[in-house]
Amino acid sequence: MSPAFLLMCYLSGAPAGTLHFENVNTCKYFKEHLNEQYIVIDEDEKRYSCFCKLVKINKNRVRLW
Repeated sequence: MSPAFLLMCYLSGAPAGTLHFENVNTCKYFKEHLNEQYIVIDEDEKRYSCFCKLVKINKNRVRLW
């Protein structure tokens, strides 16, 4: 098991995607640029909320960026 930083993004509370990073600074960079972006669907505005979290992963099964 190896440490990694998981970037989790939610679109108005619904899971929208995840990425695993080797470096916390890379995770924070993407979080800052994706967080609070919004899209409009049928006149309804939906916002992204993103978080970085330290997790343990199996490097043989998970790709790190």
